Amino acid sequence: MREIMTALATSCDLKELVLKFIPETIGKEIEKATSSIYPLQNVFIRQVKNLKAPKFDLGKLMERPADETMAEPTPELIGA
Repeated sequence: MREIMTALATSCDLKELVLKFIPETIGKEIEKATSSIYPLQNVFIRQVKNLKAPKFDLGKLMERPADETMAEPTPELIGA
């Protein structure tokens, strides 16, 4: 089970991984892989730990659409 989870986690980025957690696709993959050994049912992922922090990428951050309802802060002038 651990091998399946690590393989799926390393094959995608954090955003795609969260999207896999929501519909329980990883649990279904584990059920399929272990069906020949023992038929597991209702496999769920209960807790997720982030072992390695993702690198900060400015390009990916800029892809995110800006929220238009947020007012942009005005720059503060220090000294004159």
